[in-house]
Amino acid sequence: MDILVDEKVINLIVIDDSFDSEEQIVSKLRTAGFSARSSRIEDAEDLLESIESQTPDLIIYFEEMELLSLKDTVKCLKENENTEDSRVVMVSKTQQPDVVNAIRIGAVDATCFENIDHLILIIEREYLSLCNARKISEVRKAYGESEKRCSSLLDSSRDAIAYIHEGMHIYSNQSYLEMFGLHESNDLESMPILDMVASADRDTFKTFLREHTKNEGSAERLNTNLRKPNGEEFSGEMEFSAARIDGEPCIQIIIRKENLNSDELERQLKLLSQKDQLTGLFNRQYCIEKLETTIADAAQSTYTAALMEIHIDNFDEIKDTVGVVHSDQYIIEAAKALSNAVHEGDVIARYTHDNFIVIAIDPDAENIEDYAIELQKSVSHLETNIKGSVINTTCCIGISLIDSDSPEYHEVLSRSEKAAASAKEKGVNQVVIHVPVKGELTRHEVDAKFKEQLTTALKDDKFVLHYQPIISLHGDTEERYEVFVRLETEENDQLVMPQDFLPAAERIGMSIAIDRWVLFRTIKEFTKKQKEGISTRFFIKLSGPSIKDDTLMDWLSYQVKEQNIPANTLNFEIKETVAITNLKSAKSLSKKLKAIGCGFVLDDFGAGANPFQLLEHIDVDYIRMERSFMDDLIDNPKNQDTIKKITARATELGKFTIAQHVPDASSLSILWGMGVNFIQGYFLQEPLPEMEYDFTEMSD
Repeated sequence: MDILVDEKVINLIVIDDSFDSEEQIVSKLRTAGFSARSSRIEDAEDLLESIESQTPDLIIYFEEMELLSLKDTVKCLKENENTEDSRVVMVSKTQQPDVVNAIRIGAVDATCFENIDHLILIIEREYLSLCNARKISEVRKAYGESEKRCSSLLDSSRDAIAYIHEGMHIYSNQSYLEMFGLHESNDLESMPILDMVASADRDTFKTFLREHTKNEGSAERLNTNLRKPNGEEFSGEMEFSAARIDGEPCIQIIIRKENLNSDELERQLKLLSQKDQLTGLFNRQYCIEKLETTIADAAQSTYTAALMEIHIDNFDEIKDTVGVVHSDQYIIEAAKALSNAVHEGDVIARYTHDNFIVIAIDPDAENIEDYAIELQKSVSHLETNIKGSVINTTCCIGISLIDSDSPEYHEVLSRSEKAAASAKEKGVNQVVIHVPVKGELTRHEVDAKFKEQLTTALKDDKFVLHYQPIISLHGDTEERYEVFVRLETEENDQLVMPQDFLPAAERIGMSIAIDRWVLFRTIKEFTKKQKEGISTRFFIKLSGPSIKDDTLMDWLSYQVKEQNIPANTLNFEIKETVAITNLKSAKSLSKKLKAIGCGFVLDDFGAGANPFQLLEHIDVDYIRMERSFMDDLIDNPKNQDTIKKITARATELGKFTIAQHVPDASSLSILWGMGVNFIQGYFLQEPLPEMEYDFTEMSD
């Protein structure tokens, strides 16, 4: 008989007045492949004392004990919360016992000691049953905690979410209640979903719901008019998908409120996220995104373009004259003037506080300077009255041409910055065009700029860390954060994102130093959290050069020992593509990290043709799936199938899975159903400078 436990160790209490019976039982169990931790007792006081020292799995009660009856033994176990699942077997020494009576009193079975082999079989059977019962109890508890956790995540969602069964509400989150003007979930309990639909649309809704049920719950959408209990109606998009609550099948509904023109509303919201708050122009982030798109189009010879960087002349003097706050008024007026002068179809953005950028489509080297002069005139003709002073100034413009030979956006920006700097050196109201020679190594110029900036940042501690929570979908409430690095600059108040400076850092050999700075700061945060009594796990990115850094492991090993860092606290992330191109180093690093109690994460996993082949060479703890798998997850069966296969295979291999960039509650529900272990994304929380996510509320 096989016992479903790693070690066959039985905690045994023998209630008898003879030592011989205990020794015979232990000896027989040893022969059967068990290790028994046994104790012999004779009365109730001994039983209580033995239970307090160690919870018994089985109790062998010998019949006709004078100081302790079978009934009292069973009663004692039931009254002690630690021994509620302990089993009692009654044994008679000389004759076949009354099995029926023993079971009625509370024993699981009874036998004669003269047939000790039968007793051993009973012990094996009951121990197996007990182990399986405990496993089932653990699974049920974990499942219940996972459901509570998912409910907590849904409760905190900004989307309006409800679950219905046979057309009746059985769950609704706070956003759903607020959408319909309700205060308590009890107000919706057992209320038909049909009552929330406008009268004129109810027949259409009933038909849709009936067809949806027939389609076995595939994700579908319905635009309809909804109705609040007070009679007010509004338009909304309802999204239906299959779900389960307490093991019962039901339908998840997500409602997104619409205005009369939902497409226009969506466009306006997207536009708002792209705008600069002060001037109303496009912001820096949108400018970079548009520049990347423009360069990509030009590379396909779709068109040529130009990037014009506009610097307001003498702006420091303007600030000294009217003050920092009032100088913003001039920036607003200059933005209006430039916006009016920009050609139709071109993009203007506020890049830094007093700098603007124009992305011009289809210019060439011959007419781009005339265009720049037009923009200069719009600024020089502007007279702004601020605090009784008339402000009038000019601007310098640096231009970088974009064609099919243009490099990445970092270098195009570098060219325009260099041209603008040259224009300012020449004086005020100047224009300089940077025309690169074919094959010119402008990348070196970019790298030189970053080398100085990054060197200063390392010297003056100008990097900062941000943290994004990694949240379990299955009941684990331990704190986990991914660590992100940002670069502070003196030019503006915005932080430089890692994708903007890390490629250059790697090219110029500074990525190892930045990785080491990030790791050192993370360890300091760990010690701080540890003093506060908080256990936190950190996930830290490593660049390609750090994988091959021979000094990393010696330094890290020393820090782990010196700071007494617990196992699995530090988890190091390497992109799948980096691991593939540095397979030998990645394999060696994973082994060395395991040896000192650190975890290993394979990032952006699954993009290759056979990603699990890589796991045959590298021992990883976590795999973070490629972010593109989250694109349109609800309506993308291919992505769903890919995630499902990756998760199933990872589970077989004992690896944890992380889904990144999770966009909404619907995706969360799908991922939970697939068995994904952890999730992260802006839907839950964006990276922040403080670790403030409340993991504990997920266990409530």
